Amino acid sequence: MSSIIPLFPSAVMVCSAKHTLCAGEEEYIRNVEYGDNSGNLKSSSDRILEQPELAAMQAFVQKQIKSYTQSLLKLDSSIDLYITQSWLNKAEKDQYHPLHNHPNSVLSGVLFLSGGGKLPPIRFHRFNPLFPLELNFTELNDFNATCRWFEPVYGQLILFPSSLLHDVTPNKTDSTRITLSFNTFVRGEIGNVGALTSLTI
Repeated sequence: MSSIIPLFPSAVMVCSAKHTLCAGEEEYIRNVEYGDNSGNLKSSSDRILEQPELAAMQAFVQKQIKSYTQSLLKLDSSIDLYITQSWLNKAEKDQYHPLHNHPNSVLSGVLFLSGGGKLPPIRFHRFNPLFPLELNFTELNDFNATCRWFEPVYGQLILFPSSLLHDVTPNKTDSTRITLSFNTFVRGEIGNVGALTSLTI
């Protein structure tokens, strides 16, 4: 039988554990100030997870990041991945999020703080086409698809490489779509002394 080798896949982790907001977290998020963003609204603060009211949420996110880096990527324990920026996104009716990625970040994540109904999913897009041709397929799979999406599930966290392109289509419901997003960076010894790539961050 032929072997199918999934060469160099993008590791998107849909975390099995979910975070349920406590009353204090819900109240804090309800009173957050927002400003205009590309297509939707973004919290005025880009350090949301550093707020004392969201300490439990931050601990949950950090635990999932550790699972991704150590259990999935097998990253050396001498390298620490820490959260740099964190913010809330809010999409009212007809608001959206354009196609983008997250420069100056290693791993990013989105935590759904609303879910259910017909709220628009987060969609991830293939950066390079599989072939330089527009082909038709009888069915889509992980090898030929150019887009993969995940419906909002309350309390669910999705982690993904920051370079992965993603977007959110317009919200056609009367419900507000709220998510937490964050970026990360590395801290520690990276590279190799012998290869002249050593760097302390």
